[in-house]
Amino acid sequence: MKRIWILLLFPCWVSAQNYGNLSGGRSAAMAHSSVAIEDVWAAHHNQAALAWLKKPEMGLSYENRYFLKDLAIGNSAFVYPTEWGTLGLSMSYFGFELYNQSKFGLNYSRAFGRFFSFGLQVNYENFYVSEGTTTSGAVTYEAGIIGKPLPGLNIGFHIYNPTSQLKNTLTEETLPYIGRLGVRYEFSKDAALHAEVRKQQELPERYALGFEYRLIEILSLRTGAALQPLTNTFGLGLKFASFRTDLAYEYAQVLGSNATISLQYEF
Repeated sequence: MKRIWILLLFPCWVSAQNYGNLSGGRSAAMAHSSVAIEDVWAAHHNQAALAWLKKPEMGLSYENRYFLKDLAIGNSAFVYPTEWGTLGLSMSYFGFELYNQSKFGLNYSRAFGRFFSFGLQVNYENFYVSEGTTTSGAVTYEAGIIGKPLPGLNIGFHIYNPTSQLKNTLTEETLPYIGRLGVRYEFSKDAALHAEVRKQQELPERYALGFEYRLIEILSLRTGAALQPLTNTFGLGLKFASFRTDLAYEYAQVLGSNATISLQYEF
């Protein structure tokens, strides 16, 4: 019975969310105000930020949405910096045997001097509906830029799926385009503020604010808040040598609670 209700609610849920742009415990702990963050999860948030990474890095993320197993989201990413730019890939999976979505992306990013970078990703996206055995897929793309006008200040912009090619046969709608604009400002080596506005096609703007503070060398504390929907978040990050673990809890008014864990390794 629970799965029947989930399937009935899927059209509304899918039209209001885009799983591919929200990944990792660090981002989740700061209400996903992450378009200007330089870490491996930029493979999902803003590929231009990958251009500033110095070492190969990989990450795995699991998000338990509303504490329902069938709405869980799995994400992964891998980046490899070279002297000609940074190469990377990203993967996402969402759903269960009655309905699921998957996404596989290849990206390239490059910094131009010390103040600007550009990134581009090409995706293959697919969704499956068991009723009638409906499967559909399409190629989408996304791109982003990062500007560094002042020391400690990142300005990020990202656009996802501007052509809206992939159609959802449950709702007869295409995947929406999504634009994100945000900043990250480092007050010091231990404290940073994040702010972002996100516009999804046919939905109101979403405003998000996040803050992180490195309490000690291995422990960072984070919190955030967002509007549309009203959301409160908090979490922490643990770093041991080349390993990092990030945990987050989100509570959205009406929708409910999410929990996220992610693991990263720097080679």
